[in-house]
Amino acid sequence: MKTDVLIIGKGISGILLSVLLKQKGINSILLDRGHKNTSPLSETIPPSTLTLLNQLDLLTVFEETSSKTYGYQSKWNSVKILDQGFFNYNPYKYGLKLNKQLLLKQLEKTASNNSITYDLIKEIDKKKETTFVTIENKTKTYEIESKIIIDATGRKRALLKQLGIPSIDYDDTFAFICYIPKNEMHLKYGFFTETFNNGWGTVSDLNETTRIITLYISKSNTNFNLFKAYKNWNKILSNTQILKNCLPNEGIFKVIGKKANSSKPLHIVGDNWLAIGDAAMAFDPISSHGISNTIFCCNKASIVIKKYIENKNSAILKENYEDVLFTIFKEYIKQKEKLYTQKVITI
Repeated sequence: MKTDVLIIGKGISGILLSVLLKQKGINSILLDRGHKNTSPLSETIPPSTLTLLNQLDLLTVFEETSSKTYGYQSKWNSVKILDQGFFNYNPYKYGLKLNKQLLLKQLEKTASNNSITYDLIKEIDKKKETTFVTIENKTKTYEIESKIIIDATGRKRALLKQLGIPSIDYDDTFAFICYIPKNEMHLKYGFFTETFNNGWGTVSDLNETTRIITLYISKSNTNFNLFKAYKNWNKILSNTQILKNCLPNEGIFKVIGKKANSSKPLHIVGDNWLAIGDAAMAFDPISSHGISNTIFCCNKASIVIKKYIENKNSAILKENYEDVLFTIFKEYIKQKEKLYTQKVITI
């Protein structure tokens, strides 16, 4: 099989890149591992990102699979609740709370129709101007010839690991996620952030009956294991004002743990390859830029991929993509450290 672009990973970043490449007349094949987390997540994009989505002719798709949100509230190591409304932003005075599963389905309808489920990347044979990738699933072996190959596997960085590209961790933040029924505690914007001893947490309305509460803590914290069991959460949140009152009075709920740290690979481009989304740079959720970062990355990647295919010059990838993203990541790290110094208690 032959294609211009081979995208490993069929999450938001992989499908979104396929859509943007299709707009530019560039064909792609999506490789799907097929083992996705089916749990619904409540992810938000701010008003500033809506301008970019409109430029990409994707705002309607995102709005149809989302609900509008008009701000958020937070309480950072103080008695005062901060109210951040979106009403002063222009031209959009709202953000979007995404239904990620529905968004994936809608984007897939306009993405490349070429999608292959795989179990194993058996071999990557990089030539001067093309790459041959051999993959296997339960029934077939495929050899795919591509001008450029994309890592869209998120924090797993499957392609980068296969290529021997190391990653750098900037912290060891871990997230514990729990789906709980709504109680009488009302959230003005359906989203609230609050610090507690050694960490911070968020509660977000997923729908009319369910909320997601997520607690963030350093993996090196001595109380780390206590967060794994919901029965400990009342005690953990005992000094909070809002989070503790969102917990149901009774019930046993499953807690899901996942990495939520800031990290980036040593390189995100090379001869005939490139990384996007969390595979390129992963942000700590305190910045609330995860989905916005993915949209920005995919747009930037689609532009440089077109230039690369036309010019066959890998320097384009570094100068116009890696250098730009690494500059953004460097500034993000500076701002993140300020946020933690000002907002999160550490012992």
